Amino acid sequence: MKKFFAATLVTLLLLTTTTFAAQMPDNITVMQALSSRHSSRNFVERDLTESQLTKILWAANGINRHDGKRVVPVANGVFSVDVYAVTREGVYRYDPMSNGLMLIVAGDYRMTTTTGQSFVGKAAVNLVFVETPDAWLSAKRQPPREAQIACANITVGAMVQSVALAAQTEGLGNCVRGSINREEFAKVAGVRAENILLAQSVGFTK
Repeated sequence: MKKFFAATLVTLLLLTTTTFAAQMPDNITVMQALSSRHSSRNFVERDLTESQLTKILWAANGINRHDGKRVVPVANGVFSVDVYAVTREGVYRYDPMSNGLMLIVAGDYRMTTTTGQSFVGKAAVNLVFVETPDAWLSAKRQPPREAQIACANITVGAMVQSVALAAQTEGLGNCVRGSINREEFAKVAGVRAENILLAQSVGFTK
């Protein structure tokens, strides 16, 4: 049975946009982050600080306005992509409303997010982006399934770039990956394999 509870060590406190902005380094611009953005695969075993993990997750799918809208674009106001964080301590689902992590299962499941790329097992966190079709049930207008998938793919594209830029501000490497052991991760996280879109490794590098 899946266990959802606030993780003692990594649960992240509610973070306002103002607080987040205050924590950002003032010596790097967006253009500098874009200029230095690149894929990294030479990760080393080293955990992120709580502040760093907060920034990465907030960049992926955080709330940046009082009306609950996010840092990334979505279609028709439907937030149909969830972010899962896989660390050496466990698998977590990111909750934008509390800016916190909910533990799904304890243990090191980082290699379930790949089909064999060894560097994934060293990355501090592997993000897995999962489409949630049920999010459309509350929408005023429900587009065809093909359009829903297209919208989710646009959103996840914005998510991985946002994470990449946030990683650059912290001197962290990142690598976007489509090679995922979808069946295995689906079993661990309790999601559907066909809804798993992309993965992204983030961490310290050599």
